[in-house]
Amino acid sequence: MDDVSSEDRSGKWIGGALGAQQEALLRFVRQLSVKLKAGLSPDKCLAALATETRHRGLRDACVAMHGAVAKGSPLAAAMREHGRFFDACVVGLVEWGERARKLRVALASVADYLEHKGRLEVALHGAVVRPLDALSFVLLAIFIATVVLSFLAHEVLPVAASGQTVAATTADRIAVAVAEFVREAWPFVGAFGLLCFLALRLLPRHPGTATALYASALRLPWLGPALRANAVAIFCLTVGIRMRAGNTLGQAMDIAARTAGNPRVRQRIATTMRKIDRGRPYIDVLVEDGFLRLGDVTAVQAAERRGELGALMLTLAEDREREALADARSLKTLVDTLVVLLIGVAILGVVLTLYVPVFVAH
Repeated sequence: MDDVSSEDRSGKWIGGALGAQQEALLRFVRQLSVKLKAGLSPDKCLAALATETRHRGLRDACVAMHGAVAKGSPLAAAMREHGRFFDACVVGLVEWGERARKLRVALASVADYLEHKGRLEVALHGAVVRPLDALSFVLLAIFIATVVLSFLAHEVLPVAASGQTVAATTADRIAVAVAEFVREAWPFVGAFGLLCFLALRLLPRHPGTATALYASALRLPWLGPALRANAVAIFCLTVGIRMRAGNTLGQAMDIAARTAGNPRVRQRIATTMRKIDRGRPYIDVLVEDGFLRLGDVTAVQAAERRGELGALMLTLAEDREREALADARSLKTLVDTLVVLLIGVAILGVVLTLYVPVFVAH
């Protein structure tokens, strides 16, 4: 994860897989580093970036940070006030850079951290959330179409009172049954769907509910392994970058716990740290809790003797990142297939409902 290779790879992600906020934040950090290299002071860099940054929220943060830094506040302290964009790992790296007078080196580490973490998060998000969002909108449209067509079918179906005799085939009877079921059940189905939609949007915002949801997700096949692989890759990345900046393993793990996006993972890292604080060998605990593998033990011991544990954690992070991205691709393939099947079933219901007025009435 050296800075040069990070620069080379970033072009593939700018405007591509990274979300709008990750893209804007990564561009902000790189431009800040370039302006510092040109000899500008941090407050002048922020003043320039406030006019150049397109992301509205980040632009407002630049304006606020410029005001704070111009009054003498350290850059890290100004960033700390905007936790939406700058997490504890980023703020800590900038603080170390200012203290050691290596701010450009610190910003290179920040860019490396944001790029790799963003890639992992976006890959998992794209594998699960995006297909389900698309499914929800498609099913909403299909649901509305089905309800409308079911009432249309009811209006145009020949009835006994009209004196008309229609020979009903098996397909006719199935279509009539589907139309009648939809016509009778649509208020309940619609209300249930609305409640599910609101629950998925609102419940994860509550910490306790979010923890329970993540705990349930970790037990699911395919999704659970992908979540764990993603969490371990980000853990190794965060610990490695912070140890490269001079933190101890305990300090780096504390930052990893605070910046983990999954509340269940935060609890797990905190539990691991408590075991280490009680005197258990950290290698045994990390292996036991799944952050290291038995095959990593020898390499970790050798790296510790050489004082290169941080560099090894970054090497492990690269390996775990490749595995996490592969798991995310496999999960995306599975989810996409399930989404297509569900949409196919829903479209079949529309076709059967449409069959009645188009064919039966003629």
